[in-house]
Amino acid sequence: MDVISLSSDDSDVEFVCGIPEVKPPLLTSDGTGVCDVSNRHPPNGLEAKTSEAPKVLCRQSLGLVYITIDENYTEGTLELLSDLIQPGYYPPRDITTHLLHNILLQPQCPHHLCVQAFSLLMRSQRHHRVDTTTVPWDWNLLTTVMANSQDSADRQRCSVIRMFLDYIVQTLEDDFQAKRSGSALNQSIAKSLLSCDQQFSQVRDVIKWLFSAISKSGERKDRTKEGAEPIRIVCSLQRMLSLALEVDQSPALSSVKLSQELFHMLISNVTLRAQRMLLLESLQNTLLRWKLLELLLDYSCPLKTTVPMSLNLLLHFMKNCILAPDSMDGAERWKKWEELVSYLWMLLLGYKATRGSSANEQRARSSSVVFRSEDKLSKPDIHEAVNSFLLRSVDDIGQALPAHVEESLTYLQDYLFEVCQCYNKNP
Repeated sequence: MDVISLSSDDSDVEFVCGIPEVKPPLLTSDGTGVCDVSNRHPPNGLEAKTSEAPKVLCRQSLGLVYITIDENYTEGTLELLSDLIQPGYYPPRDITTHLLHNILLQPQCPHHLCVQAFSLLMRSQRHHRVDTTTVPWDWNLLTTVMANSQDSADRQRCSVIRMFLDYIVQTLEDDFQAKRSGSALNQSIAKSLLSCDQQFSQVRDVIKWLFSAISKSGERKDRTKEGAEPIRIVCSLQRMLSLALEVDQSPALSSVKLSQELFHMLISNVTLRAQRMLLLESLQNTLLRWKLLELLLDYSCPLKTTVPMSLNLLLHFMKNCILAPDSMDGAERWKKWEELVSYLWMLLLGYKATRGSSANEQRARSSSVVFRSEDKLSKPDIHEAVNSFLLRSVDDIGQALPAHVEESLTYLQDYLFEVCQCYNKNP
């Protein structure tokens, strides 16, 4: 597990009112990004625009396609559609439904044809986004596919599930962005399926699938593309949770519901550190991540407090939290202290980010940064918390922490010193 730390590269640090804006990458154990979003296509309207609105392919131009469908000639269907689905033209719903239900999700279909069907679905979505009236999937289909996937260990089937989820999430996100820009989120696909206010039982389903995918990620030791599929499924499901948090336009309330549900699932079903870290690092909403971390650290803290989320609460966690050991640690008992340092970093950076203290926002304000009384720190307070952490770790493992863990803790201390200095300048 990589400890979150400050980089020596100045490109990773921006100083705003004396506080470094740290942007550490969230990494998997092999050093790769947890959720690489570079392959997502841009929302509709961001690509090269044409003067005319896209048109649905007419039945006359699809005549041969329907013949190949009737004759169950899948290769011919895919080849013809590959020629027909071009910028400015998209297939009708019955064609996208056939691609999804009868090719991509057909268990007997050869894998290379499933890949071609997925490519055509994504191309069609890129040329013309679906909405609630044209979307070729529903919640029952998603539930059925995910239920069947629980019993499947076949790698190619896992790849199909991942492609299916990628397509689903792309349709949700494209429609969400279009409806949000038009102030019509109540008519979005995400609102009808993933509302924390109206469909929380379905959001719970997503969370259950997420934890199942996380548990399967630990079963794959290979680093091939196929071995990474469970992690890619995790990322798709996390994208769905991000939509669930935002679609009701009350992220503070939704984050409380989601973080509590995630927390109870976490303490009930996850015992391995690698799986906990995968959950936390793949969360794509900063507010949700620090809400979950706050619950997790409070659960691991024998000395309870009524202090609300603040920098003082972070020091309380630093002085008192005791994480459970991992069965995989063996003689490396220091790893749970490394994990705690990572949690404290993620909590601090997430809390700071969600309080609207990004570099751009602060530059745009004419007033100084606003701190709450619970965020007031003194250097002696910070020293005390760090020393308490180090003493507790030595008492636990009988020796000093590895140099890289102490270094990360020192960076955290220095960062808090900067916060302290900034508060004193702007009380």
